[in-house]
Amino acid sequence: MRAAYCTAPHRIELRDVPEPVPAAGEVLVRVAACGICGSDLHYFSGAAPPPPVCLGHEIVGHMASAAAGFAAGDPVVIEPLLACGRCQRCRAGQPNLCPQLRILGSMAPGGFAELVAVPESTLFRVPPGLPVEAAMLAEPLAVGVHASHVAAVGAGERVLIIGAGAIGLLAAFAAVQAGGAVTVSARHPHQADAACTLGAEVVGAEPDAVRTLSAAAPPDVVLETVGGAGTTLDLALEVVRPGGRIVALGKFTQPIVLPPLRFLMKEPHLTSSMTYCRRGARPDFTTALALLAAHPVLATLVTHAVPLADTARGFALAADKRSGALKVAVTRA
Repeated sequence: MRAAYCTAPHRIELRDVPEPVPAAGEVLVRVAACGICGSDLHYFSGAAPPPPVCLGHEIVGHMASAAAGFAAGDPVVIEPLLACGRCQRCRAGQPNLCPQLRILGSMAPGGFAELVAVPESTLFRVPPGLPVEAAMLAEPLAVGVHASHVAAVGAGERVLIIGAGAIGLLAAFAAVQAGGAVTVSARHPHQADAACTLGAEVVGAEPDAVRTLSAAAPPDVVLETVGGAGTTLDLALEVVRPGGRIVALGKFTQPIVLPPLRFLMKEPHLTSSMTYCRRGARPDFTTALALLAAHPVLATLVTHAVPLADTARGFALAADKRSGALKVAVTRA
């Protein structure tokens, strides 16, 4: 089968590799689409060494054969967390915090391939009527749902989302659904338009614009979704109200430095949000799929699609925000 690998900065290589053989408790899924995530772009940009496996963890596909209560051909999305299932955190519904956690697309072969072998426990059925390509957004939307839960966003609370990539936009949507009054800092016009479509207000991405907005009405909650080598977490601390809540979603590539006196004087609640979990009434993936089925507008975030053979072009599109890309899908065709 064919699979796409990141072999060096700005280099994607399509290879012919053996089809995966499912182990006990695993099933084969024929990949229909896999989204290019910001974490994939970290490898592509050279911010981190690329893994030896094919990338891709935002995976939707069809069952290659009947198994685990599914018929052959059934559409499924995959929760890409490979946890042990036995430790205290797994038993508590937090596979994202399993000490033995591996993640598809970085520690195990991912979805930029024709087939992927995954544990039966990672499968979620695509709701009837939800287009398969739209269901691909379940993974990044589950990230936003989880962050909103971690932040405990309440009705009427002011929520600032720093960053308007796909994760920032989907986190904004989740916070809107939780009742928050949400503002997104957006750098590009197509990001700003998408934020407004999803029910958020918009402010420019320049720190001074964020400071000016927050001076009049400091946010109760700040979700940082940029990461990288920037100072966006410091900006979050600067603008959040005293006693407010900051949740870091962005993947930082260097140590973070925060002003200790400001941190002390504001007494903020600062935490991170690691992917998604299965605590509470239902898994974050189940909530994400229900939201996707109920709100077709979310599918507009998939702005580009390329076939597996053109994965390199898809990465170039996703890396260039001037292209108008929000979410790029790599498809089977």
